[in-house]
Amino acid sequence: MKLKKLLILGLFTAFIPFFLNSCGTGADARKYPPDPKLRVKKNMEEGRGFRLMDTMKIGKSGNFEFASSNELWRASLDTIDFMPLASVNYSGGIIITDWYSNSENSRENIKISIRFLTNEIRSDALDIKIF
Repeated sequence: MKLKKLLILGLFTAFIPFFLNSCGTGADARKYPPDPKLRVKKNMEEGRGFRLMDTMKIGKSGNFEFASSNELWRASLDTIDFMPLASVNYSGGIIITDWYSNSENSRENIKISIRFLTNEIRSDALDIKIF
């Protein structure tokens, strides 16, 4: 049993280079600058990669781009400004109102929950629930 496991492990490690080998034609070193920062910049411009650390900036807190740049966010708040707000989360993209009743019909209450699915202005960008 132990010999069988060693044989399988040996075959697996022998074929790993074949599985990891890319099928690409290779890169011509003359087309790429020798400086690594310039190579990264060129790859980013051509859309061949991404920078993980740019999306994970440490020490950046309180950046609410969603709320200030989204017209749907501002329009939604303007539309329901007569209702008391229970919860507003800019970074999470959700607005929840408190229960509201009109003075004409005090037996009926309304509560609205607006969830922003994207920051693009589209018809399916909002998930609105009215209770």
